[in-house]
Amino acid sequence: AVLHAKDLGGGPVLYGLMVGALTGGVVVGIRTAPALLPSLSRRRLLALAIAFAGVALLAAGLVPDDTTVLLLLALAGVGAGVAANTGHALLDQETEDHRRARTTEHLHAVVRVCVALGAVVGPVLAAAIGPHRLESGRFVFAHGGAAFLLMLLGALLLPLAALVLAKVDDRSGVPLRHDLRDALLGGDDPVPAPTANGFFIALEGGDGAGKSTQAEALAEWIRGKGHEVVLTREPGATPVGKRLRSILLDVSSAGLSHRAEALLYAADRAEHVDTVVRPALERGAVVVSDRYIDSSVAYQGAGRDLSPTEIARINRWATDGLVPHLTVLLDVAPEAARERFTEAPDRLESEPAEFHARVRSGFLTLAAADPGRYLVVDAGQEPEAVTTAVRHRLDQVLPLSEAEIKAQEEARRKAEEEARRKAEEEAARKAEEERLERERLEEEARVRAEEEERKRRELEEAQRREAERQAEEARQRAEEARRKAEEERVRLLAEEKARAEEEERLRAEEERRRKQAEEEERLRAEAEARRLEKQRKAEEALLRAEEARRAAEQAAAAAAAGPKSS
Repeated sequence: AVLHAKDLGGGPVLYGLMVGALTGGVVVGIRTAPALLPSLSRRRLLALAIAFAGVALLAAGLVPDDTTVLLLLALAGVGAGVAANTGHALLDQETEDHRRARTTEHLHAVVRVCVALGAVVGPVLAAAIGPHRLESGRFVFAHGGAAFLLMLLGALLLPLAALVLAKVDDRSGVPLRHDLRDALLGGDDPVPAPTANGFFIALEGGDGAGKSTQAEALAEWIRGKGHEVVLTREPGATPVGKRLRSILLDVSSAGLSHRAEALLYAADRAEHVDTVVRPALERGAVVVSDRYIDSSVAYQGAGRDLSPTEIARINRWATDGLVPHLTVLLDVAPEAARERFTEAPDRLESEPAEFHARVRSGFLTLAAADPGRYLVVDAGQEPEAVTTAVRHRLDQVLPLSEAEIKAQEEARRKAEEEARRKAEEEAARKAEEERLERERLEEEARVRAEEEERKRRELEEAQRREAERQAEEARQRAEEARRKAEEERVRLLAEEKARAEEEERLRAEEERRRKQAEEEERLRAEAEARRLEKQRKAEEALLRAEEARRAAEQAAAAAAAGPKSS
């Protein structure tokens, strides 16, 4: 949008207007989608909304005028909003209740991711494409990258719309232009105009959905609440209706034309409303009808090749605009419903599976167009679960019966009496609590005074004991000091005596050691003298031996010399 605003010669203001036009258009589309072309199949409306958004984006890229671009972007936003709301409604119809919240959350997350990617990737692609200019004589085609990106997106949405239509179309046998023409020119379905008195409940759904079972169960439950209940059906609730029913459902009437079939159903419905439904509602009864106008719109409109808008208009005229307060759509797959047949199928039940698939889509389209008046229940579950789901809705919208009003009045009176009794009991309880509180406070004051007196006495006693303790400690300290002084004196005397004895002992020991040293010295002297004497004697012996040896040598020498001289 920034680059496109710049290419158009605008600035931040134009950019803001473009964003506002696109987002505002989306909001308008989401808000108006449920009421837009209510007689048109929601599946076809989804494809048309996508194609409309694509054409608007393609034109927004081609047109160079600011005002026209803003208008086209707003229209593209409306188309996107209608597609988003319609797709969400269709997804809710085909999603089980316990998975719906998680599916919606996942879908919102995917949308946020796609928007974020578009905001990031879009400008990059626009910048990558860049401006281009083509000239051929007077024809000039000059656009920026953002305009080419818008044209590319719009062009891609067109085959996407065709693909969606091919995949989800529930009226493949009816030309789209016929449905679109009927939706645009034929007016809307009857505006909801329930009566002021009574309460009208219509049970709708394909054959085998369990409408009769649920009608009886709901009628019994509503009677139990105190309402007058009129249980009826279409066709065949009146004498005339029984004759028409035999014609409409008998397999021998297989050659009946589609228009005649639609008119016979409308005739039965007119008689039914005038003679059964409206009188019961006027007297305040609850009417539970097995089928009503939606069955004709779904069977003769969606199932046959007739216009649903025309069928709705005929039945609106036949019923004088009377519509149910609540329409319960029991939705079940035709294959599952066919397995429930216990008798030979009638003329409509004998129709092929494609017919019943179109009928089912027609019912879902009607429910998606007015979700406030419809309750879509999965009829493939147990009958008790289906009844419980319908009861929950009726608890919110069904008026109170006289018995319930009286019961409420009685309950209110009892509640008031109970409240008054509780108020009196509460007042008495509060008075008793106040009295007990006063007594408690007085008792606490008395106990507090006694406690203070006790603490005062304890304090005085503690002070007296503390004084005695301190005096005793002073006396003990004095006694301890005297004892320590005496012990110190005795210790000093003992130390003095011990020191004197030690000195005496040391002197004696010194004397002993001296004498011992003298004795040892004497002994060493004597030993030395003996050693010296021994040494002297040894030396003398050695000298004598030496002298004897020399004398012997001399004698030997003399003896040797004697013979030589002879």
